[in-house]
Amino acid sequence: MSMVWLDGSFLQEEKAMIPATDRAFLHGRGLFETLRAYSGVPFRLADHVARLAVSASHFKMRFTPPDLDPVVRELCDRNELDDAAVRITLSAEGRLLITGRPRKPLPQAWYDRGAEVMVAPWRRDARTALAGHKVTSYLENILVHDEAIERGCADALFVGLKGELLEGAVTNVFLVVKGKLVTPKLPGILPGVTRKVVMELIQVRERTVKVKELWKADEAFLTNALIEVLPVGKPGPVGRKVAEGYLQLTRDLR
Repeated sequence: MSMVWLDGSFLQEEKAMIPATDRAFLHGRGLFETLRAYSGVPFRLADHVARLAVSASHFKMRFTPPDLDPVVRELCDRNELDDAAVRITLSAEGRLLITGRPRKPLPQAWYDRGAEVMVAPWRRDARTALAGHKVTSYLENILVHDEAIERGCADALFVGLKGELLEGAVTNVFLVVKGKLVTPKLPGILPGVTRKVVMELIQVRERTVKVKELWKADEAFLTNALIEVLPVGKPGPVGRKVAEGYLQLTRDLR
């Protein structure tokens, strides 16, 4: 029986109640973070909490969390989770929910031989009010990501109004162009925590990236907290170096 943490208490999942009038339920007025816990130890939790705090301030939501590190560790322990997908959800009313689930890995063949991606069938305006924030009104991303998975792709990529590559529905994007590692610049995209880690591991240039560059790139890879570093198309030396560096950081937790 799965346990969750809600506003300071560990509860059985079916006993964790949130009022039906909570605006996160009524209007999608909430925020969330998804991170990975290795052997019950959360990776880069402080970065995820900091990003959540920035968005909460931006949208004028109350957010004064306790130390969540022991909360996540105990939740993983109670649910007997070794490799966990942990989600932190903040509602507009200030309610804070943490859940932990077994992580569902992607096919190993995608890491060994490279995954495929699709392009979302509509353009996205990077100037919208929600751009760059993980909001619970996430249906657009879910729908296009579901379509990508149905097509055998790892993710769907959003393209801006001027043909610029933005991000995946659930990932950030990196390209190796003429031997240089580049990634779409902020604002207008999510400042991914895994994206941040990659930029600590290796020199990356943030710039406007045209979607047509993707098809001509030397290498490409996707990142997020659950999939880590996933090659798109044939894996290359830069992506392998980044993936190994990231793996070493997570090894230190185990």
